[in-house]
Amino acid sequence: MIEKLLDQSVQKLGHEISFILGHKILAKTAEDWVELKGDNLSVSEWEDLKDFCLQANEKVQLETKGYVAGVYQSEKHHWKFSFTERRECFKAYLSLILPLDRLNSEIENPYFWDMIKKEKGLFIIAGEKRQGKSTLLGEIIVNDHKDRLRLTALHAQLNQQKWPEFDSLVHLGSDHLDWDIQHCVYDGIERIVVDFNQIRNWTKWIDFVEQGQSVLITLSIDSVASLFQKLSSELSQPIFERLVQTLNGVIIQKFAGIQKTTAHEILVLRTEEKIKLVNEFADKKSFFKIKFDDYGADSYQSLNQSLIQRLIRRKIDVKAAFAASNDPDHLDFQLKKLGL
Repeated sequence: MIEKLLDQSVQKLGHEISFILGHKILAKTAEDWVELKGDNLSVSEWEDLKDFCLQANEKVQLETKGYVAGVYQSEKHHWKFSFTERRECFKAYLSLILPLDRLNSEIENPYFWDMIKKEKGLFIIAGEKRQGKSTLLGEIIVNDHKDRLRLTALHAQLNQQKWPEFDSLVHLGSDHLDWDIQHCVYDGIERIVVDFNQIRNWTKWIDFVEQGQSVLITLSIDSVASLFQKLSSELSQPIFERLVQTLNGVIIQKFAGIQKTTAHEILVLRTEEKIKLVNEFADKKSFFKIKFDDYGADSYQSLNQSLIQRLIRRKIDVKAAFAASNDPDHLDFQLKKLGL
């Protein structure tokens, strides 16, 4: 029954499923939650779900700690799962992981790919939760492997994502996050990927870049302006300036439409743009007020510009574009200007 429900969810374009004991089983599409089954989830079905998804050691963790997370591989798909089992709440959440052979963010911005391939520098992959940042990282790693062999260290929760299987990819998990950059675990590493959606110690990753390596970092944040507002409020001026000097660029990814088409806000930083950001920080200006469009088309692509590209190519409809936009009024202005 569980396998059939998972397949049914995918057929309805629902990539997230909510199982709550005593409640309807729901699947999340781009538009809304839909019922997968008319009856409420029963105790026996809850036990079947655990038997279906969890290994013996995962069941033990759920029983002893009250929660467990990981990846389940069904006959057709990979699913990231989390289970919570407490007296007041028996809940499971599954989200679909796209297979590696379907990775295609459709990013056609050549400046983005030029910067992401640089042998030295920091690049931030950001977006709200559940917007495919880890999947985009997987695509970048695969493309990087095609372009050239590079010994890469991956800091990530390895049981919550399907990663490429390359001999040059070293899985470090979370255990070494706070280790010194001179530790032998990093010997020979040319690129470091950090996929935890938050950073506690920026200086460590800045130090890596300053000694000649490449670093990719994920953050949960919704726009380029929000990112720099957050960094400027959390970092001292010297650390912020060092960060900007090492930063090659930022990409914000967002799903749009029922097919989960990706759209992107992209900022590529070269010397001129870095000087602007440092000066604006020194003037204590709000980054929400900065017009990144003034940086030029080869340095900045707004989310609205990306959504319009998807509209023109009929990847999404107008309703989906407005739902995904972070500035719908300006999107409406641009569409009218284009006669769309």
